[in-house]
Amino acid sequence: MIKFRFPDGFLFGTGSSAFQIEGSPYADGKGENTWDYSVRNYPEKFYNNAKTEPASHFYTHYKEDIEEMRRQGLKSFRFSISWARIMPEGHGRVNPLGIGFYNDVIDRLIAAGIEPFVDIFHWDLPQALAEIGGFKNPDIIEYFVEYARVCFESFGDRVKLWSTVNEPTVFCTAPYVDGRWYPFETDIRGALLASHNTLLCHFRTVKLYREMGLKGKIGAVIDVVPVYPKDPTGKDVLAAQYQFERGSGWWLYPMFRGHYPENIIRDCDGFRAAMPDGAEEEIAREFVPMDFLGMNYYYPGFAEYDESSIDKSTRVESYYVQEGQYFALYPVGLYDAVNFVTREFGRPEIYITENGLGLVDSGNKEEILEDDVRISYLREHLRMIVRSIEGGADVRGYYYWSNFDSLEATSGYRFRFGFYYVDFETGERTRKKSWEYYRRVISTSLVD
Repeated sequence: MIKFRFPDGFLFGTGSSAFQIEGSPYADGKGENTWDYSVRNYPEKFYNNAKTEPASHFYTHYKEDIEEMRRQGLKSFRFSISWARIMPEGHGRVNPLGIGFYNDVIDRLIAAGIEPFVDIFHWDLPQALAEIGGFKNPDIIEYFVEYARVCFESFGDRVKLWSTVNEPTVFCTAPYVDGRWYPFETDIRGALLASHNTLLCHFRTVKLYREMGLKGKIGAVIDVVPVYPKDPTGKDVLAAQYQFERGSGWWLYPMFRGHYPENIIRDCDGFRAAMPDGAEEEIAREFVPMDFLGMNYYYPGFAEYDESSIDKSTRVESYYVQEGQYFALYPVGLYDAVNFVTREFGRPEIYITENGLGLVDSGNKEEILEDDVRISYLREHLRMIVRSIEGGADVRGYYYWSNFDSLEATSGYRFRFGFYYVDFETGERTRKKSWEYYRRVISTSLVD
């Protein structure tokens, strides 16, 4: 008989981020961030002109939400600090009402037996810093470390799991090279400069955490996309390597080994030429090892060799793409991603910090509540985690994305990911069928 059993102490949780769930974007002294600014000035960039108000109403509903987490049996809750809520201008002045809000969230989680997992930065840059260059400005490193110090001093006595940044591949690419987010630029040099400064933010924040003598663990959250070659016998194998190194590997190799990934730099002249001067030497000099990897997994990648591309690869569609869902579904990709990281980087401590199913809002609430497809999604991905652990991977926790239906960046409220159906007008929450399924998994530590 085959049983999919999780080890004792495994952290079952859910994940979220401040700008996606909190709402109340200007309440109690919070400063404006890039999302607040963008929806106000560029509404056409967002599906159905979506706004950051109300999001999931977490700022006004967090007490009842935490009680619901306790009822579900969550062992951990991952959330991010809104930089502009505690430092409205991004540096200097600290907002005591923002500090008070997060203190109460953390205290209530702990009282409910739920481990807080805190992301220092999850995409919501204070607008004041965006206007002076954002992550392309080297001053961001000083400001980031100043902000991190405020977080550590305010919450570090109780929070034992920290991540410096969430999915830097996305927040360094979407604004600076793809032109999808503010400031809507299309400059590979700018993106690589922002990426380099982000790595320095990470290293210096990890160093600060250690210098302050705090007793928890600190890592980073990276979206790990396993890339497969279209043709496994030809140059597409190289293309898959380059594509992986340009995305997930651009963070994994510096954070684990203190150097940029080597193949793309060696073989792709145009990509190497776009990097900041002295970047490789600076990464080696600034490197500080982290305690764990937060791995976000949603979908696989497929690559075809393309000599004309800056990284000699082109993304290709796969037969796994399904209609009406936010990402291509391929549970085996999670198994492959975990095992790759385990082999390549010496069996690090891993938390699956995001993994979730986004379905298009059909407008039919009763249909949305009967989310058997989400239950199937959970079952198959959780099985892959157990298989990885049994194969030797050190996976310590799983955070489904997300606890609530929420704001999904420029997709607005089009896709619903949550265990709770959220009425975005009233804030009312209704448990979906998958809520009970996950509660049962947590209570038994077993997957059917």
